[in-house]
Amino acid sequence: MAVGKVTKRTPDNLAEGTAKRTRVTAPEDTTVEMLKRSAADSPHTYILGRTAPAFDAPAVLADGQIGRVSLADFCGRFVVLLFYPGDCAGMEARDPVGFSDWCDEFDAVGCSVIACSTDSEYAHYNWRQQLERTNRGEGIIHLPVVSDRTRRISRAFGVLNEHEGQAVRAMLIIDPMQQIRVEIIGDTGISRSVDETLMLVQALTT
Repeated sequence: MAVGKVTKRTPDNLAEGTAKRTRVTAPEDTTVEMLKRSAADSPHTYILGRTAPAFDAPAVLADGQIGRVSLADFCGRFVVLLFYPGDCAGMEARDPVGFSDWCDEFDAVGCSVIACSTDSEYAHYNWRQQLERTNRGEGIIHLPVVSDRTRRISRAFGVLNEHEGQAVRAMLIIDPMQQIRVEIIGDTGISRSVDETLMLVQALTT
């Protein structure tokens, strides 16, 4: 009768077996870590219906000068607060320009529009100057653009992508009592409708 070969259990064999078991469990561990990182990178915090976080930050003002903007200054008015990743972010950077063209319409219903990104106020200033030169005076931004270099504003409003260090594309409507009434967070490839935003504000005023 044939006798099967018996492998002697040595420390080397034991180490090899342990390594094999480790390789089997590695994909599961990797999946768990990926899920943890995904959760950590998620920027959203539910704030709808809550009081808008107060802020006072450097900004390029509507007249093109560098100054400061405080949300408290807009108490008693509706505010459309636009977050976008940055001045050089392609389509997303066009949001302040598009909304700026409608400033008179928003003002007529008692609403101010503020834009905000994590760029510095000096980057905002240079960006505005570049737009004026490139478009020969057209497409000028007539609304304040806030600098959130510390990321505190974006984080407080729950729209900061912690992994990228930038705000996601988001729009919030804050009522005259500084309560957040509308919150829309969209993908970077989806354009915003300015007239629909105006209709939302009008609906809230009735």
